[in-house]
Amino acid sequence: MSTRRINTANVTTREELADALQAVFISELLEPSEPLWVITPWISDVEIIDNRTGRFTGLFPEFPQRWIRLIEVFFFLLERGGSITIACRPIEHNSQFRAKLLKEAKERGFENRVRIETAEDLHEKGILTSKVYISGSMNLTYNGLRVLEEQITLDNSPAVVATVKINYQERWGEPS
Repeated sequence: MSTRRINTANVTTREELADALQAVFISELLEPSEPLWVITPWISDVEIIDNRTGRFTGLFPEFPQRWIRLIEVFFFLLERGGSITIACRPIEHNSQFRAKLLKEAKERGFENRVRIETAEDLHEKGILTSKVYISGSMNLTYNGLRVLEEQITLDNSPAVVATVKINYQERWGEPS
C-alpha cells in the first residue's frame, strides 16, 4: 500500500476504518514512533482496539479481554518507550481527555513524553507514525469513528511521512 482511501458512507466501510485504525495502533505498540502525532480538533477516549475475543493476548498479555480505549493505548505505548504529541482545540469537550491523560502521565512518570498543544482555530486532522500518515475529515471521537460519513486517506509513502513530520515539528515543536 502506498495510498488507501476509505469513505465511511456505510456500516461496512466504517468497520474498514475501525480495522485500519486498530492495525495502525497495534503496529505502534509493537514499534513505537518518536513521537506518535495525533492532530484532531475533537478527541475522546474512544474504543480503538477490539480485544473482546483475546485476539491480541499473544502479542500483549497485559491487554484485558475487552475493548481497549485510546488513553489505555497511549499508556501501553508510553510503557514501551514511545512518546505522544497531541494537538487539539482548547474546548470543553477535550478538557476531560486532556486532564486525565496528563494526570495519569504525571502519576506514572511519563509527563516528559506526553505533549498536548492547543489551537483555537485547529481544523486539520491527522495521525502520523514513523511509517504511516492518516488524514481526512475524521476527529478521534465516537461520531468520527462510528457515526458520521468521513473521507480518510492512509499513506505510507516515506516521502509523505517525512514531509508531514517536518511540517508537524515546525508547527507543534520538537518532541521532548
